[in-house]
Amino acid sequence: MIISSFGKGPLKLSQIKDAAAASPYPSTITLAGLDTSITDVNVQLLGLTHTWPDDIDVLLVGPQGQNLIIMSDAGGSTDVNNINLTLDDSAAQALPDSTALASSVYRPTNYGIGDTFPAPAPGPSSATTLATFNGTNPNGTWSLYVVDDASGDVGNLSGGWCLNVVAS
Repeated sequence: MIISSFGKGPLKLSQIKDAAAASPYPSTITLAGLDTSITDVNVQLLGLTHTWPDDIDVLLVGPQGQNLIIMSDAGGSTDVNNINLTLDDSAAQALPDSTALASSVYRPTNYGIGDTFPAPAPGPSSATTLATFNGTNPNGTWSLYVVDDASGDVGNLSGGWCLNVVAS
């Protein structure tokens, strides 16, 4: 069974502020009425625009508190304009480190160490794949915390984000 929730209304990130948390922070998706166990999770970041993507850190937190930095310090200094990123453990490539991001499917990638997210975000786990959510109950609130961790650049996530959960 595929359970999807798309970036609408409160799920839409309207602004990635300069050297600050995005607005809203966090952006949430709530899944309910499901009595299954997760076998796969993918995340889409839709309409990403930013003048220095390397500044962006993104933390996904599941309903039971599992979490994963799905994107950090990727894409270098080349501006991105309205790109769509799909983060999937089975992708052939990681997000690029210092070259331009392009709309595509990538593995979750964290090039930074010691990334911090302001409260109410939990401290990031050491997990490196979206499989950290496998075997857990998908019901509840999923949270996406987006932070710009350096000054001088801004952006937005105009299409919001999409959580794709496969459960059995």
